[in-house]
Formats: sequence, structure tokens, C-alpha cells
Amino acid sequence: MLLLPVILLLANTEGTCAVRVPDPSDCLLLGPVTPGDPVSRPVYPVSQRTLDGEELLKIGDLHEVQNHLQEALPYYQRALSAFRVKRDRRGEATALVRIGTLRERQGQYSEAASALREAVSISSAGGDEALRARALISLGRVAGALGRPAEARENYEEAAALFRRLHDQQGYTEALIQLAELTAAEGKPEDAMTLLRTALTDAEGRSDRRQQFHAVILIGDVQLHQGKADGARDMYERGLQLTDAQRDLRGEADTRIRLAKLHSAAGRPADGISMAQRALALYQSLRDRSREADTLSLLGNLYLDQGNPVLAAEQHGKALSLYRALRDPVREAASLTNLAVAYEAQGELQDAQETRNKAIFLLQPR
Repeated sequence: MLLLPVILLLANTEGTCAVRVPDPSDCLLLGPVTPGDPVSRPVYPVSQRTLDGEELLKIGDLHEVQNHLQEALPYYQRALSAFRVKRDRRGEATALVRIGTLRERQGQYSEAASALREAVSISSAGGDEALRARALISLGRVAGALGRPAEARENYEEAAALFRRLHDQQGYTEALIQLAELTAAEGKPEDAMTLLRTALTDAEGRSDRRQQFHAVILIGDVQLHQGKADGARDMYERGLQLTDAQRDLRGEADTRIRLAKLHSAAGRPADGISMAQRALALYQSLRDRSREADTLSLLGNLYLDQGNPVLAAEQHGKALSLYRALRDPVREAASLTNLAVAYEAQGELQDAQETRNKAIFLLQPR
């Protein structure tokens, strides 16, 4: 009889098992298993040991790195509870930062700000300057997203001062990059470029490809805003090489979208379509439905520029379905308007008018 390795399984209400991520309620399959046996087998409890806060954080991190945000959040929340029970203030602040940054990724900025402010308060009281600085960086991004640039700047500058005192060059450069992005948004491109060049030089000195990528892309954005399309394209292509070196799928997708828009503006819709199609495949693999919908919308516009309204309508129709599933009425209305334009280009004037009326209805106050 062939003996197979011990397998961790989860008991269901009928006393059978299904393979899943290990959890406190896991059970152990005892005894030999022969080839051909069914997956479901009687089980016996292993132990009632509860996962500690650090273990729960690691499971949450595994989910988050795979972009499974809804699955990661409960583990971070359980970790927070576990740290609070043990009165582990550093662990509590760490879990709050995880929750805050995840909420930020979900676009839930008010909830993110609440968690991050609590993390800043706890780490400040505990004298943990490194953790406080990291929380301030995240809080700065959230404040910017909430339309509070003065608060964002204050957070970034405080984080930069803390990182400098701690001789944390990577953290200090991160603060510079965030400050540069905020400065550019405030309409000060030259000041932003000064910060970005300093950040890029440091990141190159440390061979930090992630920070090099961030700085290069922002330099491209600033140059594009200044009307320097060729310089922007050079930066984006350099950024694309960096994403390939570090296998950064999201960074690659975002960069390809920038390049697709540049190709479109330069009258090269075919090149733009090629870039956008690759970005679409990447967003689909990342299960990012919001970016997937935006990319489909961009593809629709590119096909229309190419003189293919049938394919344009097809892409806008797919984007519309996703926006509806995401319950985003503003982008749904914009998608309906784009679809109406595609119908008009096909000569389907009645369908175009009906579609445009749906967009108007969506935007009416309820």
C-alpha cells in the first residue's frame, strides 16, 4: 500500500474534507491513503491552536500579493484583534497599516485614513519611528486622494524627516518621490523634476528598480504635461524595461496604457491598440476589473480612430457591462456616450439616440 504525505484538510458539516489555506479549524487526515481513494475522508481534529497575529498577517499578505483583496482583509482584521488581545502595540499598528493600505487599494479612502491615523498615533506613543514613517507615507497618499494636499504634504515631509534621522535612504527616497508627485499635481513641474532627479540618482545608486521605475514614470508624466511627448515616450519605454526586469505586471500594464495613449495622440492607433491589448491581458490576469473596463474603453476609442466602429462598439459594450457590475454610474454613463458615438459612426442613429438618452438618465439626480 502506498503511503502519501500527511495532508491538511478542513472538515465540513458532513465530516468530509476539502483542501484549502490552513486555518485554526483545520483537521488532519490520519492513516494511509491508497490511489483511487475519494478525496473526502473521515477526519479527526489536529489541535485547537489559534493562529497568532504574525501568522495571520502572513496569510493576508499571500492573498494581497495575488490581488485577492477581499480575501486578505479578514486575515488582517483577525491579526489586529489578536495583537490587541495580547496588548502588542507594535503588532496592532502594523496590522492597521496593512488594513489602511489595502483599503486605499480598494478606493475606500475614508476607512483607510481612519486606520492609518490610528497606526500613526500608536507608533508615535510607542516611539517606533520607522513604523510611524511608513504609516505617514500611506496616509499622505490617502490624504491626496481625499483632496487634502496640504495634509498630504505635511505627512510626506514628516516621513522624510523621520527617514533621514533613521538613515533609511530607501524610505527617504520614497518620501521624495511622493512629494514630487504631489508637487507636480500642484502645478510646479520644475520643482517636481528637481525632486525626481534626486530620487532617481539615489535609486540607481542602490539598484532599486522599483523606485527607479516610479521616478522614471513620473518624469515621463511631467514631461508629457509640459508638451514634451518624445521625452515622455523615452521615459515610458525605459520604465517598460524596468518592469520586465522585475516582472512587475501591474507596472507593465500601467506603462503600456501610457504608451497606448501617446501612440493615439501621435496618430498611430494600430500601435496604441497593440499596447492596450497587452495591458488588457495583464489587468485580466491581475483580476483588476476597474482597470480592465478602462482599457476596454480605451480600445474602443482606438478602434474608432482606426475607422472600425464595429469593433469600437464591441469594446465599449464590454466596458459598459463591467462598469455596471462595478456599480459605477458615472463611468457607466461615459461608456454609454462612447457607445452612442460608435453607433453613429455605423449609421445606427436610432440606437445612438436611445443609448445617449440612457446616459442622460443615469446622470440625473435621484
